[in-house]
Amino acid sequence: MNEGNILVIDDEKVMCNLLKDSLSEHGYKVTITQKAQDGLDYARNNLFDLVITDLKMPEIDGIEIMRRIKEFDRDNTVVVITGYPSFETVREALRLGAYDYITKPFNLEEVFFIVKRAVELRRLKLANKKLMKQLEEENIILGKRVEERTSDLKKLYHDMEFAYMATVKALAQAIDAKDHYTHSHSLNVTKYAVAIAKEMGLSPLEVETLREACQLHDLGKIGIHDYILSKSEKLTQEEWEKIRSHSLRGAEILEPLTFLEDVTILIRQHHERYEGTGYPNGLKEEEIELGARIITVADAFDAMISERPYRKAYSKEYAISELKENSSTQFDPQVVKAFLEVLKKTPGII
Repeated sequence: MNEGNILVIDDEKVMCNLLKDSLSEHGYKVTITQKAQDGLDYARNNLFDLVITDLKMPEIDGIEIMRRIKEFDRDNTVVVITGYPSFETVREALRLGAYDYITKPFNLEEVFFIVKRAVELRRLKLANKKLMKQLEEENIILGKRVEERTSDLKKLYHDMEFAYMATVKALAQAIDAKDHYTHSHSLNVTKYAVAIAKEMGLSPLEVETLREACQLHDLGKIGIHDYILSKSEKLTQEEWEKIRSHSLRGAEILEPLTFLEDVTILIRQHHERYEGTGYPNGLKEEEIELGARIITVADAFDAMISERPYRKAYSKEYAISELKENSSTQFDPQVVKAFLEVLKKTPGII
């Protein structure tokens, strides 16, 4: 059974053969090349589920390979390999859309995990694209009989939205259900965020968008290995970068679902900081959507009062003091003020 088609571009023959032999044993069809231009030609003329490329290459480096591939295949999924894990280079690769990166020398088990998730993401993107194309074609047909088929069209979109929301919510719930440390986290964040939004007078539509974003805000963690999420020791720089990438990954998974555009923006921004030192884009103050600023407060509060693998749960009083201490730096002061009002009016919400 073919688990997926993979292209490996690496000027080291030993590395190419190692990846080909190892991934072939797991059912993947692997094409290898030691020349960057040949790799670009293969990628242009063949359908690959994943491209694995070395960053440091003669003539054309891995960053430029990514740029060129994205020009003719925007949905292509790329994993980069580096023996020189420069933070700046890795960040540039992730900014350009790399799914993940592998550091030499690498652990084959981690490679298999990354490849499996990357191929799944690629296939999800293609399935979404195919569905959207089918819907567009259906719209053309329905347009000819718009009056008699309006109700059918609405039902089609409603069913599509319901099916996709059910799927992505199931993925998000799978993250919360991995262990007791994260159980019910998304539900708690949703509860706090909705209460804050109502206290601040947001419209019903804005509240509903926020609710959906809270339920899916950690969706991107589905591609992060369990040992990192549940690690009790201090994270390495590489592990921390994987954790930091989850807001972008979550947004990337939802990006093809245009009816979730507003939700996707909140998920992308929910780790930005009010003073501008957050990630992924370093936005600040009003540049960050209000809904994302609300999620930041709700997410941080629940994280503090929940037990984690590396520490015991903090008290409610300590968590409140941290919100106050970091108001105007990490958190929007107006959102913190609204949340404190919520806690005062409804102490049983915790």
